[in-house]
Amino acid sequence: MTTNAYTSYRGCSVEVHVTTAKARAIGGVYQRYRVSWTVSLPEFPYNRVASFPEQLDFVTKQEAFRYGQSRAHTFIDSVLCAQSERPMADQR
Repeated sequence: MTTNAYTSYRGCSVEVHVTTAKARAIGGVYQRYRVSWTVSLPEFPYNRVASFPEQLDFVTKQEAFRYGQSRAHTFIDSVLCAQSERPMADQR
């Protein structure tokens, strides 16, 4: 497994993990890559906010890393957006 830790994104740490897999096709067996990603807060690096394996295979490691990083960023954005839309106690 290969892991890339990316610079902080909106205050969260992002790690993308890529593993090799074999895919069978008509022409034989091919090497593919699977990706999972983890988001954690810098204050608590061992307490993961989210960790997801993706159900896709990629032809190159670079594609897998780009996809994992993009999905982690989308997750962080959606969590922050949902938090900003919550009504505050004073507004009820």
